[in-house]
Amino acid sequence: MKYLRLFVCMTATVLLFTECKKTQSFVNFVSITDCDKAQEVAFEDVTTDVRIVPLISDEPIGGCTGIKCYGSTVLVRADQGQSLFIFEDGKLTAHLCKVGRGRGEYTRIGDFVYSPKNKLLYIKGAAGINHVLVYSFPDLEFLRSFDGGDFTAFAEHDDSTLICRMAYEYDCKFADYFVSTKTGEKLGLAKEVGLTSLMYNTEMNYYTPDHRILLETGSVNTISEIPAKIGEKERIIRKFDFGDKSISSKYDSINSEDDLNSMLTDFMQSILSNTETILNINNAVAAEGSVSFWYSSLIKGKDATYCRINDNDQMVRYCGFKASGTKTGLFATTVTEKGEYVTLVEGLPETLFDEGADERSEFSAKLENTMKAQAFNNPVLVFYNIK
Repeated sequence: MKYLRLFVCMTATVLLFTECKKTQSFVNFVSITDCDKAQEVAFEDVTTDVRIVPLISDEPIGGCTGIKCYGSTVLVRADQGQSLFIFEDGKLTAHLCKVGRGRGEYTRIGDFVYSPKNKLLYIKGAAGINHVLVYSFPDLEFLRSFDGGDFTAFAEHDDSTLICRMAYEYDCKFADYFVSTKTGEKLGLAKEVGLTSLMYNTEMNYYTPDHRILLETGSVNTISEIPAKIGEKERIIRKFDFGDKSISSKYDSINSEDDLNSMLTDFMQSILSNTETILNINNAVAAEGSVSFWYSSLIKGKDATYCRINDNDQMVRYCGFKASGTKTGLFATTVTEKGEYVTLVEGLPETLFDEGADERSEFSAKLENTMKAQAFNNPVLVFYNIK
């Protein structure tokens, strides 16, 4: 009888642990199995607090490939990655263009991070170039450089630390590491990530010292908050997948026995043979009671879908986002610290607006007039929230 009671207790303990583990594994998890079923909407019908901000400059700005907003300060990577333009309240205040191979120069800007508190600008070169260039702000004088490792995305974590997503040869891990801004030394591991995250989450949008929200892409996608203190674990905010249109789980991790080149080749063949796979997930915002983000397949590119998941697993999904009289959609380019979405509109007005349209909303008319008034046809920013 004594052994029977012991067996029953052990069995109950195992079952309880298993159930707790299962519950923990699926906490905040939702499967988006009908990812194509999104409501097509007009931009004006679902947006609020819309602001149109022209980027005023006495020189032409084109070929924009990235934008980051820090309050009234906006940084725009342009000229296909050769230049960085800095705006304050929409007016150009500085322009960095140091293309070359000498001290303080780069061949192309791969990524960039501004530290408002330290008044420093960090520039990561093109893929395969591991050093980080540090400039003063806003005069953009070169200060120093350091080797940060082979990372694909980075952001400021605190006054003296960056957080970098990289493949680290020493322990064969794909992970987010805390890195010293002085020496490039790895100070700790924030979290392991998958191959897909390393390759395609190449910007840590909406990540600041005050709001540490990170997005990891894989077979199961994770929106999490990284703690301020190095060594503490991330807080999972939401996990989700896309059912049969998810990325295969075999690409989520790698170890020293894997052939990386073979895996990358296999991965690309898999994506190209299944063009409906949801691969691009970005611009994650964590708000009270919900998270939101944008997603699309690799092949569809900018034809993105906005998704908001509430704490009770209810979802709101929108696609389209054309304003009345426009020819193309207005999709999010980045996010502000306040959680506003920002769209950078670039191009000739005649290619963006339908002159023969019967209807033209107040917003569409204002956007068109603003773009027509821009010198050198420079870009315009649109800030907004989504209902």
